[in-house]
Amino acid sequence: MVKKQNIYVLDKKIGDVNGDKIPDIVLLIGDKDEHSFYEKIRVMVQDGKTNQQYIIPLYPNYSMAYTPWLFLGSFAGSNADEIMISLPVGGSGALTYYYVISFVNNKADVLLGPEQFIVLSENMGYEVIYKDHYKVLVNSNKLNQSYTIDVNDRKDYYEGTVYDEDGRLIKPLEGFVIYLPHLYPIKFDGNMPYKLEARQDIAGTSHADKLGSIVTYWKYNEIERAWRIDPGMFFIMLG
Repeated sequence: MVKKQNIYVLDKKIGDVNGDKIPDIVLLIGDKDEHSFYEKIRVMVQDGKTNQQYIIPLYPNYSMAYTPWLFLGSFAGSNADEIMISLPVGGSGALTYYYVISFVNNKADVLLGPEQFIVLSENMGYEVIYKDHYKVLVNSNKLNQSYTIDVNDRKDYYEGTVYDEDGRLIKPLEGFVIYLPHLYPIKFDGNMPYKLEARQDIAGTSHADKLGSIVTYWKYNEIERAWRIDPGMFFIMLG
């Protein structure tokens, strides 16, 4: 990590992000004073051909983090890499904000903003419904897919509050999905653009009562300028 006064270089990657087939230098930089986290985080791109430097500011309310990182890869299928940024801000849910930014022709275009996946996830119509005998149904109305989670391992915790002695629900109960996901770049085929793997926690009686995670995969449609879910890849990861 390089420091200049109160400005720190937080991460560095090299790759062609402007589309001229010449590698560029991409830096993630931020300020830090007495706080334990970095503020005013922004991206600096040094054009590999001209050495000219460009600053890409992030949204003011989403430009701080503890341990941010960069990733370069093609999500849109163009000849240039996009810039993915991860900004972990902590908290009980390990809250993290993400960006995917295109810099073709040295012009910044945000393909994914920090809270965009909240809207995308809400449209999935997720339901988390407790059933008798220590079962929880997780359903997506949009995808018409459902999974059943066995929560017998929480019997000591649930008995008397959620279930009676016979394993029947004391009263109807629903859990919830935490809509801000953890995102990871992933590629299933070496010749295909990267997708985003989204992991969203499934909570039961509270945020701390984690039942598992919904895992979905999203690809960027350059024509529609939108992220679309891969409907054939939806599953539950327990734990």
